[in-house]
Amino acid sequence: MDPLLLTLQLLLSALGVLGVAAALPEAASEQALRALAGLALAAVVARVPSRVVVRLAPLAYFVTLAMLGAVLVAGVAPEGLEARRWLPLGPVTLQPSELMKVVVIAYLAAFFHNHLGDWHIWRPMVVVGLAAGLIVAQPNVSTALFLFVLAFAIMVAAGTSLQRLLAIGTAAAVLAVVVGAPYLAQFGYLGDRVVGFRDMLRGEADVLGAGFQADRARAALQGAGVFGIGPGRPVRVPEADTDMIAVAVGQSLGLIGMVVLIASFVLLVGRVFRIAAAARGPGALLAAGAGLYVGGQASLNLLVAAGLLPVTGVPLPFVSFGLNSLISVSIALGFVHATFREARAQGAPL
Repeated sequence: MDPLLLTLQLLLSALGVLGVAAALPEAASEQALRALAGLALAAVVARVPSRVVVRLAPLAYFVTLAMLGAVLVAGVAPEGLEARRWLPLGPVTLQPSELMKVVVIAYLAAFFHNHLGDWHIWRPMVVVGLAAGLIVAQPNVSTALFLFVLAFAIMVAAGTSLQRLLAIGTAAAVLAVVVGAPYLAQFGYLGDRVVGFRDMLRGEADVLGAGFQADRARAALQGAGVFGIGPGRPVRVPEADTDMIAVAVGQSLGLIGMVVLIASFVLLVGRVFRIAAAARGPGALLAAGAGLYVGGQASLNLLVAAGLLPVTGVPLPFVSFGLNSLISVSIALGFVHATFREARAQGAPL
């Protein structure tokens, strides 16, 4: 495994434990155990050759797609939430939309590796469109959009021509809308989030309504100063252990903590892209996709925490409390570690 990536994952995991300890103290030990499990999962995936990953990718896609369909029939939601995004599996619940992110990376890496210039554009169109549509139907529009953009970025990294990108993107978007749009009318909070963000930009936010979370996040970060108020102090921001955990870290460690958090992601993504650029074969695209996934999701989460985007519900990789996101990003980083090992065996400069 790559020592720098391993160190950065450990650092981000430690920040996650600190943030959860401030936002949800009773879950801090569980977060620490999950962080160790994430490291173990990444180590296991790192031993799987990239050629095996791309061979198994189609099967993984169809299994995950079936689980997304099952969510619409038998899905559950935590108390107080309308959206049903989880499948009950004994003592745990599985969120297939999180797993689909890493599955799409593997599927597209397999597709472009196997087909080279002879690309049948209907296949990625259907793969992305069906997955995004079923995620929209949960409803989980932010994750569906992220999945769509992630797939688009992977196709750019694979060298897809502009004409094919437009054809695949347009067709996949239409398919996603056809599959998912009929369900959206049932959930009014989607529009409320956009309206609340618009009002916040105008300085007219309803701080007791849709703008409450963003207002409390801003107040917590402003009150933290340079060094923060110290770990373990309660955070008065909704979802501070999950979607807004960057606020918990910022309140505890101040501006210095936020700089460390952002710099860790910058270094991690930069290292991943360095490994992807040095590798040959399907591992190169697997690593590039993993970097796009982790970097894109981290950017989205941090922009929401800073009040620069509407609330989306996207977790912060390796930091947010939540098993499903940790499983997905740990698998993605395992792809990168495997690619690092293969590139080093090929004599690539790393």
